[in-house]
Amino acid sequence: MSKFKLSGGMIVFIGAALWSLNSPLVKFLSLDSVFICALRAAIAAVTLLPFLRPKKLKFNPWMILYLVSYAALCLCVVFSLKLTSAPIAIGMQYTSVVWIFIIDFIITRKFDKHLFVPILIIMVGTVLFMCSGTDKATNLGNLVALAEGFLFMLMTISVKKASGDNPVGLVALANVFTAITVFLIFPSSLSGFGTMTGLDWVIMIILGAVQVGGGYAFYTLGTKMTSPQKASIIALWEMILGPVWVAIFLREYPSPMVIAGFVVILAGIVLHTLADIKKSAELKEKSNT
Repeated sequence: MSKFKLSGGMIVFIGAALWSLNSPLVKFLSLDSVFICALRAAIAAVTLLPFLRPKKLKFNPWMILYLVSYAALCLCVVFSLKLTSAPIAIGMQYTSVVWIFIIDFIITRKFDKHLFVPILIIMVGTVLFMCSGTDKATNLGNLVALAEGFLFMLMTISVKKASGDNPVGLVALANVFTAITVFLIFPSSLSGFGTMTGLDWVIMIILGAVQVGGGYAFYTLGTKMTSPQKASIIALWEMILGPVWVAIFLREYPSPMVIAGFVVILAGIVLHTLADIKKSAELKEKSNT
């Protein structure tokens, strides 16, 4: 009897689902956002430390790119949430879909007609989602948020060449690097330890161990098994599921603009899946002829 094995896409989806837990849980915290960023990374690092195994990691320029883009992405998310609206701060991260499409075109000089329309539809949905928060947007915040998509793209495309035989160990190292970097750049954030309650610790442990540690471990594992483009599109489920958990558990419901954005994004994801299946079938047919 054959063993059940998850596909790379399904593993990425699990990672995105774990990321989405941030939306309802962070609402219970009143801690400084920079402190949350650093402590969450530290807890994720401790959780994943048994998987570190340095001998199985590839210490190369791709690893440096991954570590720097990971830490920078964490900080950009924190500051964009401070400087602009949440929908823009969240949505801009997933412009990585477009960045990866552009980079792939520049490298291969091939225009993938199968993926262009689904990606265009996904971006329309993302724009609709972000438009729900334009009343609180600032130019500086929007620029910081725009950097998120580029950094997420760098992190995604560097995974395969940076992780070697130990993708989870790479995530552990990235969180060690992020926690140390943030606490060194913002030493005043260390004062946050003195204000934490028991509930804060429980939520932070869940965010660090499950949402960040588990989320990025699954995402990195899945990305090793699939293409960066497909991984970045499946990651969009974080943006969809987050408000769903908030609606279910906190009874806070998304605006009609956000719902419209989600519907369009889902349509784009479905079209991308169909285009991916069609492309695979065409390649298989060519190889058989």
